[in-house]
Amino acid sequence: MIKAIVLRNKDELAKVPGNKPGYYKWWAEKTEFDALCEGLGVDSASIINEVETKDGLYCIYVGVAVGNSIRTRLDWHINDSNDEERVSSGFLSTFRESIGAVIAHDQRNKDAINAFIDKLYVEYYALDCKIKSEEAKTELERIENEEIASHLRLLNIQKNHYEGIEPILKTLRDLRAASK
Repeated sequence: MIKAIVLRNKDELAKVPGNKPGYYKWWAEKTEFDALCEGLGVDSASIINEVETKDGLYCIYVGVAVGNSIRTRLDWHINDSNDEERVSSGFLSTFRESIGAVIAHDQRNKDAINAFIDKLYVEYYALDCKIKSEEAKTELERIENEEIASHLRLLNIQKNHYEGIEPILKTLRDLRAASK
């Protein structure tokens, strides 16, 4: 696991495989987890046992990189510009959209989004297959489905059918629409 702020440094980001697809998990300390819960109108104590934990951190999002490298995908999440054009055209990562909506209440507030992301940790796994390959697509879809189904993931919207998640997802969708 690596703190996201470390990957803002292009030399550190270059250590992430640039020629492999893969998947990744975003992790939050309790303070950031509670802030996300509060922003979503959820009592963190009521869901804490449903969330994957590791080393005192809480997994808030799972993603995959099939059509590009794991490095490119993490760079997009961590270093995106959040400018007006990217927000209005829908080219902002869903992860950044959600952070902007829940924490900053504005997807264009790059400083607030980056400040929050910088407090998070990311864990990534590269697959030993080609980007855009059928093997990568099949394996990563399987992994993503299993990961999202296994625990409550606060910020995953697509494929998230975890029991009891629907009210949280409705709030998240509403916040995302309002923050554009």
